[in-house]
Amino acid sequence: MKKIRILHIAQSNGGVLEYLKMLIKYMDTEKFEFYLLASKEYEEERKNFEEIGCKLDTIVMVREISPNLDLKSIIAIRRYIKKVNPDIIHLHSSKAGALGRIASMFLSIPVVYNAHGWAFDMDVSNKKKLIYAYVEKMLANFTDVIVNISDHEKSNQLKYNIKPKKYTEVIYNGIDLRRYKIKYNIKKIKSELNIPFNAFVVGMVGRISAQKSPESFIQIANSLKKKLDCCYFILVGGGELRDKVEQLICKYGLRNNLLITGWTDEVPKYISLFDVGILTSKWEGFGLVLAEYMASKKPVVAFNSGGIHDVVKNNYNGLLINYGDIDGFCDAIIKIKTNNKLKDKLVNNGYKSANEKFNAERVAREHEKLYLELINV
Repeated sequence: MKKIRILHIAQSNGGVLEYLKMLIKYMDTEKFEFYLLASKEYEEERKNFEEIGCKLDTIVMVREISPNLDLKSIIAIRRYIKKVNPDIIHLHSSKAGALGRIASMFLSIPVVYNAHGWAFDMDVSNKKKLIYAYVEKMLANFTDVIVNISDHEKSNQLKYNIKPKKYTEVIYNGIDLRRYKIKYNIKKIKSELNIPFNAFVVGMVGRISAQKSPESFIQIANSLKKKLDCCYFILVGGGELRDKVEQLICKYGLRNNLLITGWTDEVPKYISLFDVGILTSKWEGFGLVLAEYMASKKPVVAFNSGGIHDVVKNNYNGLLINYGDIDGFCDAIIKIKTNNKLKDKLVNNGYKSANEKFNAERVAREHEKLYLELINV
């Protein structure tokens, strides 16, 4: 039987990158073969994708709107589509979604689109929200199936009357649970990183970008440092706002209490150090890292933004705080630190949620079913 050829196209890294690695790893390679065309940001991931049986090629594809560069990207994408001749094109995130759908027009290849968080769900003006929604509505005419990663995403799609040619599917995000079952030598890692062994560690995994509100993370760290005797903070990731965050760290005198790891493949190792895993996002389509904390048996605190409530059920598997309430956020962390009964409940329920709802193998099976239905196999 001829394998079904899937071409993934992506611009942004971070969560989308991890999603693609997880998805492709657990797909059935007896039925499918995979290609990935991505931005230059993916270049250093070439070996990782080769190991899971995916051919990676990169082109210039930028996040911001650039008529000149975007036109070049569209031409490059269309050439690559014709070269690979895929059975299905799967587009990831708004920018790749727009460029990819324009590039694939009139090629008669089924197109699947996953926004990974709608652009009109961002913290932007109402005028921009309407513009983004209008663009998505027009491009939906060239989309066979839209995949949402949460019920929140789907409700926003329907709110703006965005309709693909065939149907909309909700496939909850998932994680590679095996990565979070590794036992680490916490004492050794803390020693290597110069973190006091008795320090209470508050950590966050995420791109240092406006979406994740890293300034809120720094404000929380500054407040907790004044309230707790020995605490330490870890920000796992990199991004365009790193310089601004470094300035805030200096401003608040947190240099000796806070580590920024930069981009790393060792996310589970750093999560193992956390006493509490947090997320301070202004908006989220899903908030996959919260499931990673849960799988690592870490209690969770997050702002109740976007689709986060699809992952965290307040006071069941985590604590949710209204966006911007720094004092409330700090109080929730201290509550977990001082209330072992609450902590154990959140950890046990979170671990159960991660294993039952956010398993990568389930995500892969649902995508396989979608692909096969789309080409009537």
